[in-house]
Amino acid sequence: MRDAATRAVVWQIVEQAAKARKDEAKAELAQLEPGDTIAGKWGDQMLGKATKTAGRTKLVVVDEEKLITWLQYNHPEEIVISPNPAYMRQIEERARSLGQPVDGDGELVPGVELIAGEPYVSVRKQPDAPFVVAQLLSAGRIALDGLKEIES
Repeated sequence: MRDAATRAVVWQIVEQAAKARKDEAKAELAQLEPGDTIAGKWGDQMLGKATKTAGRTKLVVVDEEKLITWLQYNHPEEIVISPNPAYMRQIEERARSLGQPVDGDGELVPGVELIAGEPYVSVRKQPDAPFVVAQLLSAGRIALDGLKEIES
C-alpha cells in the first residue's frame, strides 16, 4: 500500500506540472484566430495540431416564466412541467441557423436567447505522438518545467 501511495503522489505531481505546462501553451495559442490550425512538431516529427475553435452557441432560457406563458398559448403540447427538452433543441437548432430563436411558424420565442460561447483551443495528437513523447522522456528532453531546446 505504501508503494501505491508513493505512486499516487508522484503521478499527482507529474499531472499538476503537466497541466500547468499545457495551460501555459494553450494561453499562448489563444492568440490564434478562430479557425486557425497550427502543427505541433518536434524537429521534423509531427506530434499533432492545435486549432482555435469558435465558441459554441447554445440556447439559454433567460425568463422561464415568459417562455412557459408563450408555450401555454402557442404550443401547450410542448410543456412537460418544464419546457420539453426535445422541442428546445429544435428551437436551438433553428436559432443557430437563423440567428434568433423562432418556432416552426417563424414566431420569436420569448424568454430565451442565443448566446455564443468564447472561442477555445483544442489539441489533437497524431497516432504516433505517444511513442515520440516516450522517446523524448527517456532521452531526458522533457522535464517537469517544460521542453528542452532541440539540439542541432
